[in-house]
Amino acid sequence: MKNETPYRLHSVSVVVTAEFHNPSVLNRDFLVSKGIVPEDWEVAEALSTPAVSVLSYGNGIQWIVDQSKLTVTENCEFSFQEEYRVHPMVTRYLAALPSVPYRSLGLNFVVSMRRNNPGAWLRQRFLKPGNWQKGDPRIVGLVPNFALDAGDAVCNISFSAGQAGSSEGGPVDAVIVNGNMHHTGPLDAGGLREAIERWPGRQTFMITALNKLMKKPQR
Repeated sequence: MKNETPYRLHSVSVVVTAEFHNPSVLNRDFLVSKGIVPEDWEVAEALSTPAVSVLSYGNGIQWIVDQSKLTVTENCEFSFQEEYRVHPMVTRYLAALPSVPYRSLGLNFVVSMRRNNPGAWLRQRFLKPGNWQKGDPRIVGLVPNFALDAGDAVCNISFSAGQAGSSEGGPVDAVIVNGNMHHTGPLDAGGLREAIERWPGRQTFMITALNKLMKKPQR
């Protein structure tokens, strides 16, 4: 069931850092043999080297591993959901490779909210009025960044003006939001899996934060 919000979700991702990842491990046969991805998924792109490996599927899932970071991204074009494919896949990957010296975790998303002249909207929303805004040099842009207390994690949210895909198909003017729930660690495989499994609550926190920053009256 969808969470009804004014935001269009473009992607969710999981980022796991480590003292050393082994990129050559990442390939289709490994992911299938460990039950991490279904065998019938169609591979659109595959690259495997000692320095970096990339595995992209036709359904919008992409894996990238370099020596310091694993990034698994799920492309979306809808509202927030209760479940995604990317989170259980990464937990299965961590269960298959428990001895890697893992470090930190990021649970991320990219969303947009349609706005005419999004740059002006950001300035009006987040810049305090005053004489310092008048005269030259003129302020023409703003990229607000917020760090929010999420208990054992920090929720980082940044805003920018741009264009995004829409339900009508073409690009529209919008405020682009990058969200990151950062867990500093160091976390072992079990700790990472536990943190990833808490994603539903983290998503609720992020939606509440977006509503506060983008929708609530300023006064």
